[in-house]
Amino acid sequence: MRGSNRPYLYPVDHLRAFAAVLVLLYHSTQLVSQAIDPALGWAPDRWLHSSNPAATLLFEGHTGVALFMVLSGFIFTIGTLGKDIAYGPFLRNRVLRIYPLYLVLLFVGLTAASQQFDLMLFLRALLPLSSFGPVAVGGVWGAMFWAVAVELQFYLLFPFLLHLLNRHGPGALVRLVLAMVALRGLAWALAPETLDVNGMTYYSIVGRIDQFLLGMLAGWVFVRRARPRSAPLLLVGGSLAVLALLWVFNQLSGYSRPTWWRMVWVDAEGAAWAVVIVALTWVVGSHAGRVSRAVAAVGERSYSIYLLHFVLVSLVATHDALWVRIGGPVTSALATGLVVVLPLTVLLSWLTYAAIERPFLRMRGTYVRDARPAVAADPAPGPRSEPASDAAPVEPRAGVPGR
Repeated sequence: MRGSNRPYLYPVDHLRAFAAVLVLLYHSTQLVSQAIDPALGWAPDRWLHSSNPAATLLFEGHTGVALFMVLSGFIFTIGTLGKDIAYGPFLRNRVLRIYPLYLVLLFVGLTAASQQFDLMLFLRALLPLSSFGPVAVGGVWGAMFWAVAVELQFYLLFPFLLHLLNRHGPGALVRLVLAMVALRGLAWALAPETLDVNGMTYYSIVGRIDQFLLGMLAGWVFVRRARPRSAPLLLVGGSLAVLALLWVFNQLSGYSRPTWWRMVWVDAEGAAWAVVIVALTWVVGSHAGRVSRAVAAVGERSYSIYLLHFVLVSLVATHDALWVRIGGPVTSALATGLVVVLPLTVLLSWLTYAAIERPFLRMRGTYVRDARPAVAADPAPGPRSEPASDAAPVEPRAGVPGR
């Protein structure tokens, strides 16, 4: 958090922290358990399974990426709904947010593997307009770069998507989601045997755009609708839906099986997280005790955590002296992630955030133009938020309901 002028964004920062830690523990559990027991792996018959929904949340912890995607759409929308975006200043802010740490890690990774340097790959990485897949640029240093590419593509599209939402209402985004589902389904029908399902649905904007759009729709609901009395029940229902979906996904070995239903999985996953985001933000509101602020501080550094954690997971996985051996390989891997990888990553992220991210974040400026009435805005009264310098709403006006 930047300060006390944004109290009701604490739930968003909590979810950022949760998503980053979840992805970290997912990679720790998968990679360290495979290092301990090579019989485990990414193949369907080696994928980690459990009948316990809590365990499947960990085994399918890649869902933290989906949560990040939905959060991006949500955060930008609640700060700009009903407004016009100046495209140049908007992109300038995004460059200041993403590129400093990204470029540092890119050059570290390329110099660490200088014997494998490829000029064209470097140029593609310098302007990440294509998704790279894991561990493609700079070895483990670039393992998470594919997500940066997908995010950047969404940033290029967001002002236009916001224009659609402002002028034509949420139906315009719903139609876009349905169109993308249809197009992915057509791609599957044309080449079911050769289609790279993970490449399409997981590593690219073709699959992830639905989750951004669902986040924008969640932002529209949050801004245009007052907090319902059923918000706590909605939070419970959304959380249970996430667990149920991940349990089914785990039982079907979803990530390691390229099947037709993966074309719509991104939508089910994204919709469940969208419900959780809106409901949690409604329920928690502006409550911010010491623990809440501490968790929010971790969320503020989630970008560093996300980009750096794979490097430390890889380091720990190759040094058995760092493993925490408790029970079997999976339990030991989880313990190692919690006791070794997580503290090291958080400490390093605190340093990179202070030294690399924060100086450039302070250079950001406003990109939201004067408010203009949205043609398709819902006439029902509801909370509205003022945009801050980086698509984050400031403290709501006194007396606004639902906060």
